[in-house]
Amino acid sequence: MKILMAGEGGQGVQTAAKILAQSAFTEGQEVTYIPNFGVEQRGGFSIAFVIIDSKPIAYPKFKTADVLAILTEKVMPRVKNYQGKQTKLLKNSLNIALLEELVKETKIIKPTTLKTITEKILGNKLKK
Repeated sequence: MKILMAGEGGQGVQTAAKILAQSAFTEGQEVTYIPNFGVEQRGGFSIAFVIIDSKPIAYPKFKTADVLAILTEKVMPRVKNYQGKQTKLLKNSLNIALLEELVKETKIIKPTTLKTITEKILGNKLKK
């Protein structure tokens, strides 16, 4: 499954992509994660290419996403070229909620694995 996560710097796109990739890896799947962001940390676009498969992955980038998960509408002009006729579009302004929706819609990993890895990576940040 080819997943493109996108948003603005500071929204947690890269953290969400790492959580997703680590969750799939924990379940024994093949995973690639390629971050893509500008020099700006906040306000610039932040994109993550994630591929999850049961077979070895030959190349870590793709032209058309199976799932396009975006955190802000502002990023759509930048990522619309990755959207095909079959691409599932998910929108949510909260990265953990977006991840939960992605898992629910695609069943690519178990929700319990997502929860465990989210807690492991974010730790005390979840309690705020």
